[in-house]
Amino acid sequence: MTGSLAITLLAALGAALVLGAVAHRLGLAPMIGYIAAGLLVGPFTPGFVADREEVLGLADIGVALLMFSLGLRFRLEELAETGRLVLIGAPVQVALTTGLGTGVALLMGSPLPEALFLGAVVSISSTVVLAKVAGESTLETTLHGRLALGWTIVQDLLTVVLVVVLSAVASESDQPVLDGLVSISVALAFVAGVLLVGGRVLPALLSRVALLGSRELFVVAIAVLSIGTAAAAGALGVSVALGAFVAGLALAESDLAASVLGEVVPLRELFATIFFVSVGILLQPAALLAGWPIVLVLLLLIVLGKGLPIAAMTRLAGHPPGTALRTAGLVAQGGEFSFVLATVGLELGAIGQETFSQAMGAVVLSILLAAAVASGAARIGDALERRWPMPELGSDVRRRAAELRRHAVVIGYGHVGRSVARVLEGRGIPWVGVDADYPMVRAAIGRGAPLVYGDAGTPSVLDAVRIAAASTMVVAIPDALAARQAVLYAIGQNPRLHVVARAHSEADEVDLRRLGAARVITAERELGRELVRHTLSRFGVSEREIDTILRRRDQRD
Repeated sequence: MTGSLAITLLAALGAALVLGAVAHRLGLAPMIGYIAAGLLVGPFTPGFVADREEVLGLADIGVALLMFSLGLRFRLEELAETGRLVLIGAPVQVALTTGLGTGVALLMGSPLPEALFLGAVVSISSTVVLAKVAGESTLETTLHGRLALGWTIVQDLLTVVLVVVLSAVASESDQPVLDGLVSISVALAFVAGVLLVGGRVLPALLSRVALLGSRELFVVAIAVLSIGTAAAAGALGVSVALGAFVAGLALAESDLAASVLGEVVPLRELFATIFFVSVGILLQPAALLAGWPIVLVLLLLIVLGKGLPIAAMTRLAGHPPGTALRTAGLVAQGGEFSFVLATVGLELGAIGQETFSQAMGAVVLSILLAAAVASGAARIGDALERRWPMPELGSDVRRRAAELRRHAVVIGYGHVGRSVARVLEGRGIPWVGVDADYPMVRAAIGRGAPLVYGDAGTPSVLDAVRIAAASTMVVAIPDALAARQAVLYAIGQNPRLHVVARAHSEADEVDLRRLGAARVITAERELGRELVRHTLSRFGVSEREIDTILRRRDQRD
């Protein structure tokens, strides 16, 4: 342990552990602590100085593993689920923000390659920061959360395109256009070759290793394939990041994808930590202080240059101002792939050391301010909706609802709500639904669905569907807070109302039962019941006995 690499690794990881923990305790993304650790062991602070070249070498592995895991997680069906707004809007927003950032950088005196890289850096957001600020519940259960998550996923994929294109542009040549086309052609040929050949060869190789029954060899094989493909890409003059991404993409549809991702995550986290430490080592505090106006301009580009186009496109798609601004506020930050793009530019010589420090300083500030920006955007959106409310949808639906008696109210018209509504229609049972997705409600009303637009937890919305005269309310929304509010108000207005609700956790189930829900369906519990029922039936247990066993289990739980 006396070698330089061992000491460098120990110092970098030790500082990252301490400062990452501090950042976590303060409610910040750990990557902020890792970057601070890089400053601590860098050349611009007193004390131990880590070997820069060794850290940068290890950081390249971190970039490769980040991109490899991104490729592994890629699914075309998941991308399609983000919807046309995100699939079209995210590339348009990245192009607009990149163009705006490039133009501002040119005005500030940057050469064209550096300006292009700066424009790209400010155009990309972070899924990691998004999850930290919003929380997984918001991303899964709210419309603006799902839109923001889809937006950052598409941006992650566009990072690969930006790396390829900007690397070609940054190459020094007398014929930049021709050489750029050649570089892009080589990159496309590499991608096609790896996907066509590697899509069959790589899964087969990993399957052979997996059959040996050794987890250690399986992990080694994953490292060889991911880093080896990245190194092969670098040898061909193609981006290392692209090579690693394509390697993951080649394995994404294989049966081993989940196992590979599970094994690569610890490696990725370790070397990604080194990557963020390397960003801190490369930062120059003096350049940050001297160039604070540039840092401020770049910060405004990250927040407003991204946020305003996202809000505008989301609003043009028909979503209310609150949803548009909440979505924009969550995405108006930078993150890990901003660092990747800037590091690629620095290695290619397209970005100067001082400019790199200023750009990374702006990204770090955007991460620190992410929660405040998201909160402020939400408040502005709510104020705009109060000042200029959305046009009322389906006045005839509200009029018909006023005449209903002993009907069913379906809260949430997603996959679950639509299934319930179809069954009710098939049995001739009158129903009316509530949903907060404005474009979807508008389209559904056009098809004849009896829907009312609004938040299920809002009393006026529940009054509009005659909750006081309803017989049953089906709560099919995943938003736990809105579900609780809806049940609380509905039972208060109609104590005889029979409420059936979905829940995502035992805590949510307890809350809904306490508020008066007669039946609460928890997905995991129902899945467990069906697994038990099927398993016992295979062993010859009668349906009556199975029902008794399940009833006793429910009472015990």
